Amino acid sequence: MLVFLYLCACAFAGILEVEILDIGQGDSILIRSPEGKTVLIDGGTGRSGDLVEILQSRNIDSLNLMVATHPHADHIGGLDEVLEAIPVKAYLDNGMTHTTRSYAKVMRLVEQKKIKYIEGKAGRVLRLDDGITLTLLHPQDVRLKNTRSDLNSNSVVIRLTHKDNCFLFTGDAEEETEDLLVQKGIEPCEVLKVAHHGSNHSSTMHFLKAVQPKIALVSLGKNNRYGHPGEESMERIKKVGAKIYRTDLLGHITLLSDGKKIQIQSQKKAPSVSNIQPIKKPIEHKHPIEAVSSEQHKTPIAGKFNINTATQAQLETIKGIGPSKAQAILSYIEKNGAFHDINELVKIKGIGKKTVERISQKAFVAP
Repeated sequence: MLVFLYLCACAFAGILEVEILDIGQGDSILIRSPEGKTVLIDGGTGRSGDLVEILQSRNIDSLNLMVATHPHADHIGGLDEVLEAIPVKAYLDNGMTHTTRSYAKVMRLVEQKKIKYIEGKAGRVLRLDDGITLTLLHPQDVRLKNTRSDLNSNSVVIRLTHKDNCFLFTGDAEEETEDLLVQKGIEPCEVLKVAHHGSNHSSTMHFLKAVQPKIALVSLGKNNRYGHPGEESMERIKKVGAKIYRTDLLGHITLLSDGKKIQIQSQKKAPSVSNIQPIKKPIEHKHPIEAVSSEQHKTPIAGKFNINTATQAQLETIKGIGPSKAQAILSYIEKNGAFHDINELVKIKGIGKKTVERISQKAFVAP
């Protein structure tokens, strides 16, 4: 049985914990920030193991954010039990409805418990701790239609950034989603949660070449009836040089990030994967997640920072941008999502074309 090494120092040493839970043929990912904020992405089917029991064994007594990447049963089937057993502060999904009992029950509980609802859209940025952000890359304002599976293709795609480390969570995104993300200039990310349980309908070569993952995580059930993971997708992942870790072979898989390096640990022994030691002390929950722009991401433009992920302090370094205008920019992003063009800044009261020219000397716009 797997138990975790959460030394008291972890909460203060800046360790971000990302665990791919082994819940059979489905997805469920638990994130814990250094300050103890908690995020659950998807909840499996609810049949292959007790998700509530798993969370409670990790001392999770509340969730700051629950994310349903899309309303298929293998992603939301266990969320209703979690909602009934554990307090949840905010719930985020792709805004698409479904006719299943699982979807209806989850949404009824969100409403009954008056949980804050967030519709996931590209450009929204959620801050966990300083230097740790969740950036939504998909779905777009205009949903993908007439794909092999519109629910899959409009999965919530999230980029989790912890200083120099990056994690990409893709739900059941398929080829059309990946094509669109590449067109929009998706940046490299060393950890990829492989889409759709390793299906051949995902993990296209042009997408993998753009993301350049070093670690590929596959969540799936042993001997599942879908034939996941697909041989073709696994071969493509190997060709780009990523190391593959699968829950059907390794059980729960945990990644520990200090912002510079990532350590991988698993439930079962495997080459280059170490066992995890018992819990010493639970991490305390401190503050709710804030839906605001956060620390600067790594930028491809030397000496400049991204407006969409800037802090107030960074914005105030620009001539003509004082505290009030900096706050106005942050508030605009929080309310309307990311800027797509730097000239859109003129929409903010007090910012004209000359100010935008000064801003462009120190900053740029990227999703």
